[in-house]
Amino acid sequence: MTSMAANPVTGWGGPKLGRLSVLVVEDSGFIRAVLTATLRAIGVGLVQAVASGADAIRWLEARRAALPAGAAPVDLVISDLVMPEVDGLMLLRWLRYSPRSPDKFLPVLMLSGAADRQYVEQARDLGATDFIAKPFSAQTIASRLLFAVARPRRFVLAKGYFGPDRRRTDKPVAMDCRMTGGSEILVVHSASRAAGIDRFPVIYFDLPNRLAVKVGIAPKGPVPTLPAEVLAAAEEEIQNRAGDYATWIAGEVDEMSRRIERLDREPDAVPGLIAQVNRAAHEMRGQGGIFGYPLITQIAKSLYEATRGGAGAGGRTVTENERLLFKAHADAIRAVMNARVSGDGGATGQQLLASLDVAKRKYAKTAEGDAGA
Repeated sequence: MTSMAANPVTGWGGPKLGRLSVLVVEDSGFIRAVLTATLRAIGVGLVQAVASGADAIRWLEARRAALPAGAAPVDLVISDLVMPEVDGLMLLRWLRYSPRSPDKFLPVLMLSGAADRQYVEQARDLGATDFIAKPFSAQTIASRLLFAVARPRRFVLAKGYFGPDRRRTDKPVAMDCRMTGGSEILVVHSASRAAGIDRFPVIYFDLPNRLAVKVGIAPKGPVPTLPAEVLAAAEEEIQNRAGDYATWIAGEVDEMSRRIERLDREPDAVPGLIAQVNRAAHEMRGQGGIFGYPLITQIAKSLYEATRGGAGAGGRTVTENERLLFKAHADAIRAVMNARVSGDGGATGQQLLASLDVAKRKYAKTAEGDAGA
């Protein structure tokens, strides 16, 4: 668990992010450090970082106990989605529905390399404020944070849902499909009484925007942006860690390769090994593009899909061709990092991807034949 204070952005009339506190929940120590550094660079005053959803719950409960009644333990949460044990979705569910939650209206930005439709929908249906896909940039982090603070959607309580209003109110629709009439909706303000609240199937919470007031953002008008020099400095903070990333991923891909080699020697361990390779691929697909290696994102996504719910499922052994398919992906990731193939890699990058495509066609076809034999 780390706590990092920052110097507020000064010398301009924009939002005073130095007054803001953010809780970062991310199981990757490397990305956790990158996020805290990025938030500090854009001027966030206090960044608390924890390694899991369980740690976040413990921290929030301890923080609430130490504060006066009614005080918020933190202003905003940025949480990774895929984490062991208590993941981001479980944390979000606890925040929105648990009687022990310190603030059920807390803004929560979900962050993940798993930007697949089902994950986005799960996060939305549990009441996420917004969803940030990895790879991210300093600009993305800053803009999503500012929008969440400056223009929060009102909260809705209805059957099976509590969270920000999911409807888009800034675009007209051809037909309004809502089944609830205006007389069945209760609008709750900060001074409203709770009596009779259970008689209404839908409740809107129109509450004061305390965060906008706290950081000095006007209630109307465009969402403020940060100066270009602040964003440039924050992006530089990220890119300065590219060397550390190269060292980190070299160790990760070596460990991945060892697990792949074990697949044909340890049949009882196959499901666990596949799950570990899948998880490592998930982490890599969300990180490569952050540090200028989009080929890593592309290759790791392919490996993630190849190991997702397939090979090793149900305890069956992995065929040699499946193992070789996984190995081809790990070798391609290693080749990108060894040669420092940044961007699209030009001719070298295209050759790497072409070689991987050949391996995918060769081993996937043979693996299908082996499975049907």
